[in-house]
Amino acid sequence: MSGSKPGARIDLTGQRFGRLVVLGIASYDEKTYTKKWLCRCDCGKKIEVSGGNLRSGHSKSCGCLRRDICIKASTAHGKSRTRLYSIWIGMRKRCKDKNQKNYRLYGGRGIKVCDEWEKNFTVFETWALNNGYAENLSIDRIDSNGNYEPSNCRWATDEVQSNNTRTNHIITFDGETHTVAEWARIKSLKPNVIYNRLFMGWKPEDAIIGKRSKA
Repeated sequence: MSGSKPGARIDLTGQRFGRLVVLGIASYDEKTYTKKWLCRCDCGKKIEVSGGNLRSGHSKSCGCLRRDICIKASTAHGKSRTRLYSIWIGMRKRCKDKNQKNYRLYGGRGIKVCDEWEKNFTVFETWALNNGYAENLSIDRIDSNGNYEPSNCRWATDEVQSNNTRTNHIITFDGETHTVAEWARIKSLKPNVIYNRLFMGWKPEDAIIGKRSKA
């Protein structure tokens, strides 16, 4: 029809492209005559995708397809039974799975796994093998308030991890929440002073103010 705008009559609603099902038009650009379509991925996530990317096959999922391919590639090479692979799985679960008993200490506090590790075991494996991984060591975040990422992780013994964990024990006092290390800086104390008080059975607030209350 004369005067009709390119692409104006194209309707992708209800069509499937890989893992994506088109729900309807999300937006239309009058200048370029291009549409973005609201799609629901099989994993449940909704995203907006241009019609060109859908029809060309460039977009087939919300991103979960590439992640699943990476995981499948890792398991296909027999890595799923290795200790390092188990460490990778556990690290990601602590940060993403709310049903994990330790989730509140990791994902519940906003701690994440960096994108390059989250999406690809091989990248994590390469970093690990190039940075001192050994069967008797575990992954340790140097700053336990920081994310799992190359600049904040190392391979450490249980003793080193224990020392790092205890100085980063979380205490809420007087409406503020900080680690032992942070409280020590605030109160101009050494972290071990607060930790030793806790070890002797002091209440967290007493350990911070330095005065043991009566039972």
